[in-house]
Amino acid sequence: MSRPTPPSETGGSARRYGGVSAAERQAQRRERLIEAGLDVFGRMGYTETTMRMICSQARLTDRYFYEQFTDCDEVYKVVHQRLSAEVVKQIAIAAAGVSSDDPIAMVKSGLKAFYTYIQEDPRRAQILLIDAVTTGLANPLNVNAWISRYVEVIRHRFKTRYPQLDFNPDVELILGGFVGQVIHTGSVWYQRKFDTPVDGLVDHTAYAWIGLHQWLSSRNTAEAKTP
Repeated sequence: MSRPTPPSETGGSARRYGGVSAAERQAQRRERLIEAGLDVFGRMGYTETTMRMICSQARLTDRYFYEQFTDCDEVYKVVHQRLSAEVVKQIAIAAAGVSSDDPIAMVKSGLKAFYTYIQEDPRRAQILLIDAVTTGLANPLNVNAWISRYVEVIRHRFKTRYPQLDFNPDVELILGGFVGQVIHTGSVWYQRKFDTPVDGLVDHTAYAWIGLHQWLSSRNTAEAKTP
């Protein structure tokens, strides 16, 4: 089946209508499709979503869909990327409001921001936590990019807080394991209809970092006492 040819806005049709240019109309249609994708993917799940569903939600024909996207996979990736950027920003803002002298408080503030973000709109959980894992189309929460961005920051903080360690903790493994734990805990929480208060969920997730802090602190103290 051949793909419909997107309508052209060149020539006479590229004129301004109601003060809106052709490029602006295209951008508006793209945004409507992205918002529709978020809604349909979030409610129906990736496997049940079709191009026609997205078009119906956006109130656009399939010709305009193909003006912007190749297929539903491409829409999903754009939606996922947008949500990932939003939640990472919320986590960073929350962590920045806590003293760096208290690493556990920083972790808990970030966890609370993350879980609050997905609870406020369950569609986000479906897209970020469920479909990102099952489809393979996107890295859940863009984990690799997130780890690459923060690995040197965490490594520096480890050296500052635990200066007497006799080994170099593998920060990439630590962050990868922690993010994986957060994702799967959030998935279970979502599937249980958010039956646990956010603060309780934070406590059930932060233990990994509490244990890490205790482990590194004990190694740091032991090394500090070594003559």
